[in-house]
Amino acid sequence: MAAALPFEVAAARDSPSLGASVPLRLPVAVLCAACLAACARTAAPPPAPTTPRNVRVVELEHGFVPVRLELPAAPAGPKPAVISLLGENETLLAAGMVVVTYRLDWDRLKGLRPPPEPAPTNTVGAWLLASPTPKTVGQGYFGLIAANADAVSTVIDYLGTVPDVDPERIAIGGTSTGGFIALEATAVDARIRAAVIIAACGDFHRFLHLSSLGMNGAPLDLDPTYDKRLREREPIRHPARLTHAAVLLVSGTEDLAIPISCALETARTFASAYRRAGVAERFRFVPVGGAGHNDIGERTRGESLAWLQRWLQSPSVGP
Repeated sequence: MAAALPFEVAAARDSPSLGASVPLRLPVAVLCAACLAACARTAAPPPAPTTPRNVRVVELEHGFVPVRLELPAAPAGPKPAVISLLGENETLLAAGMVVVTYRLDWDRLKGLRPPPEPAPTNTVGAWLLASPTPKTVGQGYFGLIAANADAVSTVIDYLGTVPDVDPERIAIGGTSTGGFIALEATAVDARIRAAVIIAACGDFHRFLHLSSLGMNGAPLDLDPTYDKRLREREPIRHPARLTHAAVLLVSGTEDLAIPISCALETARTFASAYRRAGVAERFRFVPVGGAGHNDIGERTRGESLAWLQRWLQSPSVGP
């Protein structure tokens, strides 16, 4: 595939699991026996976590956007921060990066707006893309993505007030829905310096048309108002909005939810835009042969960290 595509393609590397370490604890029965046998002995405490950190929690937008920061023990001073939807917090912390997570607390809006009308029966699509009519397939899903992407800018505003965060080294990463959010957030906020997009794409129309969760290959004929709104935010139609950031796109060739053709078209469009901007090195596409939607994360361990380390090393390195 590398020889056939007009952009940088790398094979995914295998590496050991990067899951969080868990302190070992002795069974209660063993501890009791030890105390009875030798009262003078004191059982050793469990080992400390491998990545000590300070945790801070703040509520933005009157509690609608709760944010959690995990700070590594080192290095001292301002550090790179990753708004992470990747699930690799321990790995990022061990690399000296501040890990930022957030969510939208929709319950806070109860009572501030009329209750929604009962949802009609779904007739097309599945999961979050389900819709009562093909005209609006995925409309609620992309509305959710847009709301989350806009909230990222609020989070970045807050990060600019945190002494431990270097505002010139902010990144974002996500998988699946988190990948869509990370992609849109990067397009709307030039303060994001690097992004990792896994199992997502920027070709929204092709995604809705071919995804097993959308039209699954059936004709796509969207409501004109919805279609216009989608085109206004669709990354492949506005790739220049992303060239300020170093973007890594990772996709599985056997992913039915995010068909590889959607990722390929996204990659071609992005690569061309990055070349025109004179920063071709800031975009990289990694197709993972044989990977589906649910196993791509395990098959690409290490790719995201390597990319983030490359572009967040110091204020003088990278873009």
